Amino acid sequence: MRQTRSKPSYARLYDDLRVLLAVHRCGSMTRAAEELETTTSTVSRQIARLRSELGISPFVKSDGGWLLNPRLASLIEAFEHADGMIFSELSRVSESAPDAARDIRISALPSIISHVLIPRVADLWRERAHLRPVFENRVYEIGLGMSDVALVFNLPDSGRLKTRRCGSLPFALYAPRGWVPGDGWASLTDRYAAQYAEARRAWFGSEAMLKTDSFAQLVPAMRDLGLAAVLPTVIAEADPDLVHVPGSGLDVARDLHIIYHESRSDDTDLRAVVDWICRNLADLPDPAAALPEAQERFYTIQG
Repeated sequence: MRQTRSKPSYARLYDDLRVLLAVHRCGSMTRAAEELETTTSTVSRQIARLRSELGISPFVKSDGGWLLNPRLASLIEAFEHADGMIFSELSRVSESAPDAARDIRISALPSIISHVLIPRVADLWRERAHLRPVFENRVYEIGLGMSDVALVFNLPDSGRLKTRRCGSLPFALYAPRGWVPGDGWASLTDRYAAQYAEARRAWFGSEAMLKTDSFAQLVPAMRDLGLAAVLPTVIAEADPDLVHVPGSGLDVARDLHIIYHESRSDDTDLRAVVDWICRNLADLPDPAAALPEAQERFYTIQG
């Protein structure tokens, strides 16, 4: 005899679909749990409950993480669109209640967050005093994740996303004052820079003397040990101990794009945040601008 499933609670189903969307966007249950501020076991339990409700497994495990079952593609697309529309409507409601705080999750390279966006949050508040930016470091992710808006170098291959080129992030070779070729250089770890190390080794004529996991670690190492390194100019220009080393051919500027879900197109708060981000990325210091031949050289970077 064929079993008849009971009609699920809408509230519970909505919560389970929200978890499904998070795992789909993040690629792992652990990362989804972090985004949802819950535990991996809770996420796993909700996915199991959804599997029981739907009668099929929501995900297929692969080497790269959890892949959405193709049979659920239309369901997750419909839920993602509905979720975005709800947030857009909340934005309209908040316009009639300007004292109600509203979180906007912004993910970007750590150096952009710390040196470009946070110092200029007051400008955003002058336009939208009720917004509460929630900044999230973006290092590995290439999609939107669970953010409302994300700054990326490479556009995702798929997804119903709105994209907008909003500027470029320049990188250039810097060193402590008095540095001369032969004094040594530093780099990010091979995890980020291995495929580009050859060009740098060729110019310096040696291997990097040390490697770090972030620019935040790299800058004090440069100052303390007298080493040169390629840095985002927005970091280096803020440090009076570092000077630009011209003529290396290692200077480069990389295009930045903003992405957000198309269902948020009518969200006035989100549009205000996008415009604010683009304005602040329009005037970054760029020593590489005088070296157009360097613009075709690309480097994997981390903030």
